[in-house]
Amino acid sequence: MGMKGITIKLSDTTLRELRNQARETGRTVAALVRERVEALPDHASESVFALTSDLAGSLEGGRRPATNTRRKFRRS
Repeated sequence: MGMKGITIKLSDTTLRELRNQARETGRTVAALVRERVEALPDHASESVFALTSDLAGSLEGGRRPATNTRRKFRRS
């Protein structure tokens, strides 16, 4: 299986943590990053509702729906 390279920018803290973990586990930073990227959950099959359902009710505000009475946005 062929592999292609990419470049990513990480904060100093994140890179330091990855290097420490690589040293502790005897693996390379690239192997750790590759493992984490490949382990990402596949959300492609989930609906927007499923992805955001934990946010329901997390915002405060009035119960009335938002309206815009400016002429520019009125429906004809």
